[in-house]
Amino acid sequence: MARRYLHEIDLMRAFVILGVLSVHTTSFFNVLNNDMTPGFLTLGALITTMHYTRETFMFVTGLVLFITYYRNPFNPLVFWRKRFLLIAIPYIIWTLAYIAFVGLLTPGFDWSWSVLWPAIEHNLLTGNMYFLYFLVVSMQLYIVFPFLLYMLRRWEKYHIHILIASFVLQISLMWLNKYALGNVNTANLSKVLYDLYQYRDRNIIMYQFWFISGGILACHYDRVAAFIYRHRRALFVSLGIGVCLVWGYYFLERLAVGESEGSAELVLQPIMVPYSLLVTLVYWYAGMSWAKRMGRPGWRPFSKFVKVAGNTSFGIYLAQPFPLYLMELTVNHIDGLGIPTWLHYALLPVSILFVYFSSMLISYIFGKIPLLTYTVGRRTQWRRHKHEAVQHAA
Repeated sequence: MARRYLHEIDLMRAFVILGVLSVHTTSFFNVLNNDMTPGFLTLGALITTMHYTRETFMFVTGLVLFITYYRNPFNPLVFWRKRFLLIAIPYIIWTLAYIAFVGLLTPGFDWSWSVLWPAIEHNLLTGNMYFLYFLVVSMQLYIVFPFLLYMLRRWEKYHIHILIASFVLQISLMWLNKYALGNVNTANLSKVLYDLYQYRDRNIIMYQFWFISGGILACHYDRVAAFIYRHRRALFVSLGIGVCLVWGYYFLERLAVGESEGSAELVLQPIMVPYSLLVTLVYWYAGMSWAKRMGRPGWRPFSKFVKVAGNTSFGIYLAQPFPLYLMELTVNHIDGLGIPTWLHYALLPVSILFVYFSSMLISYIFGKIPLLTYTVGRRTQWRRHKHEAVQHAA
């Protein structure tokens, strides 16, 4: 079968990565506030409602993989060679770049090999530099994808059962992560067990529902799309209720239960599973609605932006620490001038857009330079020889 290109995925990637950068920028602004003040709690509630981005990206990853391979020939060795080439290279390069960046910012940093090598080894094994955990989880998905593909092909008539079981397992894992694993005494754990515990947020098991649900959607794409269109009003109403519930839960955790900010904002907790699913479906519906209009004259400028932002989203994710650092320096300097509170908060949307478009520019430029394209997950397209171009045209 001809492989299907989903234009709606471009819009999802373009705006979900904007959500990712919004979380990171808003989190910095909230660090400048005092805990439990109205401004702190307001931004904390806002950050919590934006904590769907990780799950949505993983849902999209599963969707794209299954829409590509579910009804087409599949060779695991070819798949692994292709996928790991485009993710392992940026993972290694950006890990090294981040370590060098941190070293340059740290006075008296020891650049000796005896110090650098353990840091490189540890960060490559854990994805501990900035936000590289996503690449670690993606590589785990690529390893197990042939099994998932076989499973969904083999048990196609049981997809709804698999989806329900996966959802229940996800809720259980999130409950375990928040209410059980958060209180483990790690003093007597071996290094292996300690690392598994400490870095459980980059274990594929913790995100299994998002890959499986994205895959099942790919298997029944048109039927589910028709269902979403018929019930779009209920979907938006459910999302509105979901936002209110998440806000209420956050304030309950902070003001009544006395939980810490980190616990209340936690991404991997039960309430975020249904909420993130609702947000993801709304993104998907918005993408499908745009895809129907993308070629109309009035929509063409926006469509060009979506294409660029969607194609550079992976690079935006990788490049963001550098614009974030510049943004933090600038905001700290401006705040040091004694600006009024309203101006401080007015800088938030400006800062988000600066980080977003600066990261996009870096990703776009890297994607145009031969060999550097691999750092943003894209192959280098070498110029064809003249006879190859003629042969291709023929």
